[in-house]
Amino acid sequence: MEIITGHERRRRWPDDEKLRILEEAAEPGISAAAVARRYDLLPQQIYTWRRRFRVPSSSSDPAPSFLPITVVDGTPPASCDPTQETGRKARPSGRVEIVCRNGRVVKVGAGFDIDRLGALIRAVETA
Repeated sequence: MEIITGHERRRRWPDDEKLRILEEAAEPGISAAAVARRYDLLPQQIYTWRRRFRVPSSSSDPAPSFLPITVVDGTPPASCDPTQETGRKARPSGRVEIVCRNGRVVKVGAGFDIDRLGALIRAVETA
């Protein structure tokens, strides 16, 4: 007589089945843990498959996308000339205005750090 206790944890999932499960887990509002319970998996298995197949999760930041821009004449008035006030070398006076998907506007100077700008845009779009 053979007595088997517990669940068999070593299962083989075909790639097409893994991708179907990953698509289900990527639906907005559905957590990886809920999908894992449905298929009797550990949530870590779904995360491993995501890394393997490079499937983005619904909770991760969306990939950056390019949006249309409009270039306008940004000549500052004479009273805003930094060399007149300080006597020092002028910095670039360009300014960038970014309209986010949710309609909010982000305005930054030309020397703004690109990494901080990305984080700022993500924060504004999720707010």
